[in-house]
Amino acid sequence: MRTSVAILFITVLVLFTIGSIAIYSLDFAKEYYYSKNSNLFEKYVINIILGVIAFLTFMFFMPQELEKYYSAFYILAISVLIIPFFFPSINGSHRWIMIGNFSFQPSEISKIFLILFFSIYVKNNKEKMKTFLVGVVEPFLFLSLPLLLIALEPDLSTSILIFLTIFTLLYFGGARLVHLFSVVILIVLIGFLAIQFGFVHSYQLHRLSSYFSNQLPWQLEIAMKAISNGGIIGTGPALGKFFLTVPAAESDFIIAVIGENLGFIGILVLLTCYFLIAISLIRVSEEINNEVIRYFTWGYTSLMFFHVIFNTGVVSGMFPITGIPLPFVSYGGSSLLSFSIGLGIIISVFFNELEGTKG
Repeated sequence: MRTSVAILFITVLVLFTIGSIAIYSLDFAKEYYYSKNSNLFEKYVINIILGVIAFLTFMFFMPQELEKYYSAFYILAISVLIIPFFFPSINGSHRWIMIGNFSFQPSEISKIFLILFFSIYVKNNKEKMKTFLVGVVEPFLFLSLPLLLIALEPDLSTSILIFLTIFTLLYFGGARLVHLFSVVILIVLIGFLAIQFGFVHSYQLHRLSSYFSNQLPWQLEIAMKAISNGGIIGTGPALGKFFLTVPAAESDFIIAVIGENLGFIGILVLLTCYFLIAISLIRVSEEINNEVIRYFTWGYTSLMFFHVIFNTGVVSGMFPITGIPLPFVSYGGSSLLSFSIGLGIIISVFFNELEGTKG
């Protein structure tokens, strides 16, 4: 386990380094060309520090105590998703909690609470998970409320991502695949009816229609130009000519900045890091005696996997435009914080085993 944990720390450090280069390049170029100081790099470093503090805090948690807070995790997930509706909308959305210059996206932290809740659910019901009622009906009834709240923000892509993560976790926990796919059919039917009766927002419909009509969105066109201009080794930090015009370059499309500045090699290193993290987490899960943390590790790994697939899939044109950040690399502090907390919970098992050995 120690080797896998070491690989985890090294790869996350490499991801922070890649993210720092990309965001510093944006900051430097904006100041050089537009005389505009956005302080993105400074804020990103602060987000990293907060993430490290969160990681260290949750690393000291006692994993065997988690089951006591079974209901609390679900209540917390629902509570943080309700709070944004009491704040003024931003561009028609209720996705953020805004306090002065501080903003936080609750749906990011709700992912961790939900994975914890369903990890405990699977552990408590492992003998019955193959039944349709316990393996599918009950968990998706629990999941329906948070998914509805996130969809109402509106944030359809995050709803889909959480659905896929819990779907995968339930499958690993013993639910039958044929039972799970019956829920997928139901979701597709509900989505079709939502479109027919006008419950889907116009911008979401536009993204879907553009995708299915093979129209290249302008955001994607600029991102592809940036990556293409980077070639194999890249133009060098802050030296590209397209990355400054890429929309959401510091978050959703940060891979375009990496592609132009660090080239194909930079993107390859980035994806290799995520692959190594996934392999390391799987190996760690095999040595974890705590069932809840084992299931949580599978859920956390699935969440990271879907984040990377969605983000890279959008930039490559495989998926419609969505707002899914790259874990540990994108600028968003909410995402970085939630992934740091999740990693701290997993490593808490390793830390407690070391303490037990010393004792």
